[in-house]
Amino acid sequence: MTLRLTRHQWQTIAEHLTRELPNEACGLLGGRGGVVEKVFLIENRWRSPVRYEMEPTAQIQAMVAIEDAGLEITAIFHSHPAGPAIPSSTDVAEAYYPEALYLICAPHERNQWQGRAFYIQNGQCTEVPVLIANS
Repeated sequence: MTLRLTRHQWQTIAEHLTRELPNEACGLLGGRGGVVEKVFLIENRWRSPVRYEMEPTAQIQAMVAIEDAGLEITAIFHSHPAGPAIPSSTDVAEAYYPEALYLICAPHERNQWQGRAFYIQNGQCTEVPVLIANS
């Protein structure tokens, strides 16, 4: 499995991450078979640089929209503003959707964001490639 996003989708996510600094930002990605079709930017109700929780009403609305479109939750994304782009112990403990990927983003070179995707299942993290295509 590879997580596939368009450049425009990645740009939308990156702008959300930057806008929410210094706090963690979060959202959902809807799609099929690892291919992202819809990006849902969701407010971090904790407004914290080290923790996130999606605003519940917006999260439910996004999940319903994903289901209504015949999609699945392809990935749950959030940022680690101080890095690194790997699951924290909290991320592993609170990975309630083992069938979804977790896209974790952290600042990288020249004010860019790095995104790494993981399956988190039974306390184990398995990284999968992230492909950002031009179209």
